[in-house]
Amino acid sequence: MIFVFSGFAFAEVCPPKTTPGRNYIDFVGKLDGLGGDEKVIVWFEYGLKKENLDKKTKELELREPKIFCLREKNLKPCTVYYYRAAAKNSAGTNYGETKSIKTLCKGNSVKNNKSDKKNILKWIIF
Repeated sequence: MIFVFSGFAFAEVCPPKTTPGRNYIDFVGKLDGLGGDEKVIVWFEYGLKKENLDKKTKELELREPKIFCLREKNLKPCTVYYYRAAAKNSAGTNYGETKSIKTLCKGNSVKNNKSDKKNILKWIIF
C-alpha cells in the first residue's frame, strides 16, 4: 500500500476531523507519504449510497505528506453522506476507508466548545 489515510487529525487550517454543517461538509484527510513521487493528487468521493460514491470534490496537488481538507457546499440538510479520501500518483489511485456523516438538520448548529479551541490553539503553537 502506498498511501495511508486517517480522517481525524489536527491541522492549522483544517477542522480537527470531518465536520458537517447544514448545507456543507468539511472533509479532512491525511496523506502519510508520496509513494516516491514528487507530488500526489488528492480528493474526496461522496454520495448518498455507500456502494455509489458518484460525486467528487475538487482535487488538490500535494508535494509533501500533510493533513488536507476540502469543503463541499450545496448539500442537503439532515442527510447521510458516504465518503472516502482518494489519492493518485504514478503508481495509480488508492482509496481510504468509506465512512458516513450526516449534515445538520434544521435548528442544529456546530458546537464550538472551549476544549476544542484549546486543542486547536495548542497545535498551532507547537
